[in-house]
Amino acid sequence: MSRREFLTRSACLTAALGVFGPLSGCGTGQQEAEQGPGEEFTGALSVLMGSHMEPVREVARMYEGEYGVEPQIEEVTTPDLRSKVTTAFLARRSPWDSVFLTAELGAEVADKGWLVEATEMIGRVREQGTLVERSLGAATYEGTIYAVPWTIGCPILHWNKRLLADAGLDPEAPAEWHRTPNSWDTMVEFAREVTDVDRNIYGLTDAWAGTHVLWTWGSLLQMHGGSFLDEDGQPAMNSEAGIAATEKLVDLLHTHEVIDPAVTTYTWVFDASPGFLNGNRAFFITWPFIADLASSAEDSNIAGENGFAPNPAVETSASVDGSEYFAVPVYSENEDEGWRFIELLSSLEGQRVVAESGWAPIHAELLEDEALLERFPFYAAIRQSYEYPVDGGWSPDRPVWAEILANQISEALGRQKSPREAMDDAVRRIRERREEGQ
Repeated sequence: MSRREFLTRSACLTAALGVFGPLSGCGTGQQEAEQGPGEEFTGALSVLMGSHMEPVREVARMYEGEYGVEPQIEEVTTPDLRSKVTTAFLARRSPWDSVFLTAELGAEVADKGWLVEATEMIGRVREQGTLVERSLGAATYEGTIYAVPWTIGCPILHWNKRLLADAGLDPEAPAEWHRTPNSWDTMVEFAREVTDVDRNIYGLTDAWAGTHVLWTWGSLLQMHGGSFLDEDGQPAMNSEAGIAATEKLVDLLHTHEVIDPAVTTYTWVFDASPGFLNGNRAFFITWPFIADLASSAEDSNIAGENGFAPNPAVETSASVDGSEYFAVPVYSENEDEGWRFIELLSSLEGQRVVAESGWAPIHAELLEDEALLERFPFYAAIRQSYEYPVDGGWSPDRPVWAEILANQISEALGRQKSPREAMDDAVRRIRERREEGQ
């Protein structure tokens, strides 16, 4: 038994005897969550990381070289992450000292008292360089930070310069739209000029099936000054901003008819990307790595003719954060080794490894590094995007209400409901579901 575990159990025993009051946090992890990084290095470290994280593996090799501790690595795919960590933590155990978390999962795991507070570690990260602060939204729950980002990223605007030029449009204009209020309407005008259905050319493509629609819809929501949840964490999607965001999606599909009509069947980026990479779609709002594929992939027909920048604006530009994180579980047997690994991963040294692998780093200095920008020019667009809102409505029940909201947006896109009816129904059903869960 570690010293921390001994102290925690002793505190709970004392509380049980009535000496210090109720059993607040005993057995839930809240006692341990008050702790921070220490120096009880045990010489053992286990890390749960995503199967896509080669740069994190490289940092793990650095860790062994620097500290003489070989990290035991277990990989998990992102779709399997939630079931894997919840199954372990519900059993009040953790095979890992440092765990991978997505933006969608952070609040849910923190709410259950399963994570050690990361506030002190974030302070150390800030001492290393200029942390992109808006990346902490999904890592923060009820005002406390529980995780540390290892990479940041949000959907940005990509475009085919050749299609714009062929239509007599300025191919460089979209680069400044994020600074220009109501440039969303300008993008729609450009899309209408480009669209030629007979030639299978559309002004836009995207992925709107299932909850994937929330990335673009959420961007539009914030472009109008709205938010997923209000200050009390209650659903706010039926605000005028939410209705306007829904109307804009409906208009793209039915009024302007400028978007690939198959978008409502596309569940992820790689469903929509072939049309863009083939050169038949003018605009694509999606993840930054598409810029690299457009420039270098063998199947890209737009190499050297693709542009990228933060999303266009209504009142402001906006996107939805898709950063990824690492955290220390309260059930870790080697907590300080877990923190030390995270500290190395989030350091400028570790983040340079991340950045050189094509994953956007968390420090502004690296996002603005000239040598890195020469290889990965889209880092500049990521850096600029985080100057604007990137909230995602992070809450413990986000997976539940996200599905409800996405279903209602789908009904609006199918013209089964008006945008206002869809948003009112979304809020009503989310509230009902929350009441059922109480």
